[in-house]
Amino acid sequence: MSKKFKNPIININKEVFAHEQKVKGSYYAIVLMWTMILSVPLFWLADFLFSPSGWLDLMIIRIIVALASYLVYILAHKLGWNFVLVLQMFVGLNLLMHIVIACIAPQNAQMQYFLILSIFFLLTNTIIFWPPVYSVLICLFSYILIVWLFSFNSSLEKYNILMSHGGSVYFIVSAFSCLITYNRYYILRRDIAHNIVLDNAYDRLIEQNEKINDQRYVIEDANRKLKILNDYRHNTMNIMLHDFRNFTGSIQMSLDLLKNKSDNLSGEQKEIINYISTGNDKLNYLSEKLAASADRDEAKVEFNYENFDINPEIEKSVMGMLDAAQLKDINLQLHLSASVIMVYLDKLFLSQVLFKLLTNAIKYAQKDTILTIHSYEIDKKCIIEVINFGKEIGSEKLNDLFNKLKPFRSLRESLISDADLGFSIAKKLTESMNGTLTFLSDEKKGNYYKIEFNSTH
Repeated sequence: MSKKFKNPIININKEVFAHEQKVKGSYYAIVLMWTMILSVPLFWLADFLFSPSGWLDLMIIRIIVALASYLVYILAHKLGWNFVLVLQMFVGLNLLMHIVIACIAPQNAQMQYFLILSIFFLLTNTIIFWPPVYSVLICLFSYILIVWLFSFNSSLEKYNILMSHGGSVYFIVSAFSCLITYNRYYILRRDIAHNIVLDNAYDRLIEQNEKINDQRYVIEDANRKLKILNDYRHNTMNIMLHDFRNFTGSIQMSLDLLKNKSDNLSGEQKEIINYISTGNDKLNYLSEKLAASADRDEAKVEFNYENFDINPEIEKSVMGMLDAAQLKDINLQLHLSASVIMVYLDKLFLSQVLFKLLTNAIKYAQKDTILTIHSYEIDKKCIIEVINFGKEIGSEKLNDLFNKLKPFRSLRESLISDADLGFSIAKKLTESMNGTLTFLSDEKKGNYYKIEFNSTH
């Protein structure tokens, strides 16, 4: 039986894909701009060698074009122009300058300047990342401009001069450089798509890790409740055994009466019936007790509070997140209080709060950033801070993530079935243990999460 499998790249989010292409294109646009600006001294040297009589004029022209290019960069950064438009303006300005210089240069220097023009165009198409059609259009524009400028030459062999003095080299190099742009564009697009797929896979791994931890929590909590239930039923069985011993003793007494007073059998029969009735009531009582123990509310979240130092628990939780952080190249930095911070909490649920908070802080953090965890005590309050300076999640999205837990669903159901409720569950568990979990996302504090519990001494 044949099966068709879709390429995972086809299923990536188109908006994310477009955003990553824009980021990549903007990055290479900046690389090209600074490469050309920092190469201006090399062009001055070339002008001094190839055109000694006019190198000062060419230096002024190159400075003006470099300043104009930088002005385009500043305006694009402030006004948020699309990187394609910025590249078109930047490449157009510099290409126009190189073409004009190559076309008006003396014949003995035209070959060198056409070679410089070829190097510029080749370097541009090797660096930039944009749809290849723009390179083709700029290439055709440069051909038309060169032919048009040489049309003003009064020589009958002006086009022969163009081809023999470097123009043919430029035409060949520029045409092949468009192929480089084409290959580079689609190779980088595929790399971007693969990176998005890998990021999505990392997020799914983190979610699976979170689900596994949730199941571990449920198992540990169930084991704890089973132990309590086992103790309770053990006590119940002791009571049952005691009652049954008394009951069997009463039956024995009745039998003894039957043996000792056999003449008054009918009266004794009545008495035995009464004892049997009493024994039946006891059996009913025992059955009700067994039913009550079986119907205990095991779904209710019960906290087992104890006094302990919170710092080792924080350290253990952070160490457990190292693998998840490495998947997204996030550096975890732990800053624990030098002094002991005693709290009166449930260790199991505290570890769940820390795991949920750290897992989702990593999940929504930008790659290649730092996540710092601080613990300290102030005004009899235990403070735990988690801070990430990277791409801001946004206050609106954080509000949505921290308030996703629906009121009509039990906390246990959410822990088992919903991996995207991590922030909301952490907040609910914190509040259930009389703590507070606050959050903030802005340019000054980054993505900021703060847990507060009352400390004890």
